[in-house]
Amino acid sequence: MQRLSRHGRLWSAAQHGRTVYSLHAAQRMGARRLSTQAHEAIREDDVQLRDAFDLPTQTTLGSSWFHKGRPTGLLMESRFVSPTSFRQAGKEAVVEAESLVARVLNASTATERRQIVKCLDQLSDALCRVMDVAELVRQVHPDSSWQTAAENVYGEMLEFMNGLNTHVGLYTKLVDAMDDPSISKVFSDVEHEVARSFRRDFERSGIHLAASAHARFVELSSRIHDRSRTFLRSQGLAPAGTVQVPVDQLHTLPASVVSEMLQTHAVRTHDGVAVVDVVPDDWAAQYVLRDCEDSKVRETVYCAWQRGASSAVQSLEGLLEDRLALARTVGFESFAHMTLDDKMARTPDHVDEFLRGLAVQARPRWDAVAQGLARDPRAIRPWDRDYYVGRQQAKMGALPQLAEYFSIGRVVMGLSRVFERLYGVTLRATVPQPGEIWHSDVRKLEAVDEDGHLLGVVYCDVFARSSKAHVGAAHFTARCARRVDDDVGRAVCDSTVVERDGMRFQLPVVVLICNFPPPMPNSPPLLSWANVETIFHEMGHAMHSMLGQNGFHNVAGTRCPVDFVELPSVLMEHFARSPHVLSLFASHYKTNEPLPPGLLRQRADRRRRFAALDLHAQLFMSALDQRYHSAQLDVRPDWSTRVLAQVHADPMFECTSAQSMFAHVEGTRWQSRFTHLVGYGASYYSYLLDRVLAGRIWDRVFKGDDPSTQLSNNPLNREAGERFRNELLRWGGGRDPWTCLAAVLDNGESSHREIEDISKGNKSAMHIVGTWQLPDM
Repeated sequence: MQRLSRHGRLWSAAQHGRTVYSLHAAQRMGARRLSTQAHEAIREDDVQLRDAFDLPTQTTLGSSWFHKGRPTGLLMESRFVSPTSFRQAGKEAVVEAESLVARVLNASTATERRQIVKCLDQLSDALCRVMDVAELVRQVHPDSSWQTAAENVYGEMLEFMNGLNTHVGLYTKLVDAMDDPSISKVFSDVEHEVARSFRRDFERSGIHLAASAHARFVELSSRIHDRSRTFLRSQGLAPAGTVQVPVDQLHTLPASVVSEMLQTHAVRTHDGVAVVDVVPDDWAAQYVLRDCEDSKVRETVYCAWQRGASSAVQSLEGLLEDRLALARTVGFESFAHMTLDDKMARTPDHVDEFLRGLAVQARPRWDAVAQGLARDPRAIRPWDRDYYVGRQQAKMGALPQLAEYFSIGRVVMGLSRVFERLYGVTLRATVPQPGEIWHSDVRKLEAVDEDGHLLGVVYCDVFARSSKAHVGAAHFTARCARRVDDDVGRAVCDSTVVERDGMRFQLPVVVLICNFPPPMPNSPPLLSWANVETIFHEMGHAMHSMLGQNGFHNVAGTRCPVDFVELPSVLMEHFARSPHVLSLFASHYKTNEPLPPGLLRQRADRRRRFAALDLHAQLFMSALDQRYHSAQLDVRPDWSTRVLAQVHADPMFECTSAQSMFAHVEGTRWQSRFTHLVGYGASYYSYLLDRVLAGRIWDRVFKGDDPSTQLSNNPLNREAGERFRNELLRWGGGRDPWTCLAAVLDNGESSHREIEDISKGNKSAMHIVGTWQLPDM
């Protein structure tokens, strides 16, 4: 996912094991010869790239990863050589920002006023180059002194940024420049977009409000922050009470699970039956609901598990009520209207149009799944669903294990080959300088074009370790691409500034974070299929950052609307599943035999068999999110539970064969667990929208193959890749996403009328998208 920065809106990013092993000599020799039956000849760059991840102690390059010596600066930034210098860098960034603020406030001549947008963008870059790295350090750096420094720097700079977000003088100068035709007429299209984004963010901070209304805005913002944290903290609370389960009903659960349950609570007798008290947490519920044969036991555990803590529900309701009040304070009908104003969807009505269009298509599919689960699907209740699905999966047998075909080095090498065929870009393993990386696990990759020009740098920190926060997979932007030769005041000069066409540009620097299992002895690091999809996804974000260079920091790369940013990364998941793509790299790490196509086809067929249930869940959560952030909230006690029940009963989600399978269960409060409401309030639909858009581009532009349908089209088409690069990736957030989408799809595969309607981005466009092929879940 694209890591969402948590600091101030206006000046923030828009944002998404160490075991050393030694292979036997014969295995090492074999590892250097990929099977010629499925793979092209391997080049020396490919060998270095693969071995940097697979054989870090067996290559000269790999043995040099973690230098000792005089540090040159974290992430190639000479100011970041120690915790002390990092603190100083934060102070220097504030000084630079204050100088730029003064320039904007004192701008009076036409030339100075034309530089206002540039100054604000430069100001944003000066702050984010430190703050975004501070956020990264807090998550991944193993040294507590660095973490402490990052916490301090982040907190101090956040306070400064909050002041900028409500700086009336900056806002007034920007608006005056935008509204003066003699000034704004010289803005480029991208510069207009940058100016609009700054103006929107200023106004969302309540800067245009009267004093009393602004005080109300500040109060509500503070309460929203506090209630968000309280709601998230409530997720760590242990469930209240236990559930009494007969011991003989546990015999179908895995033996290790039963053993742990019996060790946690002693067996006792109740009404002559041996029982054990089970804590209805996520761990226990997953096994009981999937494996226990007794429907009554499943019901009891389900209801206790989904009951939800009253404190969590109260925090959530307070959060939602304050968001509505905040939106109305700044002049919006609802929080959803405020959130969607600058997104692709634009309005809640458009989101509803999209979701209902998908639901019409999906209903026959979840009906079909229900009919295949039981003789009488009408009897299936929510606590029965996982059990019946589990039985079906057991009948189909275990899924094939694919990890031995996916050493991480081979996968990264495959990604480089994909990018080369699509965009003429390769990944090159490079030795970092002393102090440049924070852990010996980190790998440094350079993205290079066909002429050998450096496009940017990708650091890969992909293995789990105790010193690393559990953020899941994420893409951090440490430095955005932007033009710097026209900077106002101090010129940027560091190792990531290059000359191009007589101009100077700051190159992007990103960090990919994953938590893959650390390497085991006598084996390269092997990835499960889910982890293969994950690294393809995150590299999609990285390539968006590498190619999305439009001259401005504030709209570079992945700094684009949240309901658009996942499109390039989801598209990469399609490439991961392509047999043509897999033939570039997927081979057994011992024998070099290529991945048998039947194994992937079997996995794809299994995934699609129950994908309709996942789609139903995503549609439901998207609709619930919209309802919770709508203008009509009946705020009597426990109102969020009544809304939950109403959405369950919406005809959008009806299942003719088994309506009870998706019904609301009285006494349950699932919303108490819906943590995505904090980070993705009113925009949870984005996941589905981007999957649909990526699927359309895959089918109509790349015309990709598919392991389940055995299509033979090769998606590795340079013409298609250049179209996607030039019409979408290179713009970052500097062009309307609907314009980008229409331009990508305008290749003769869609009607002129559809392309024209899509480019407008209105309700009709969202309706059209809702009729496109259902997303691949």
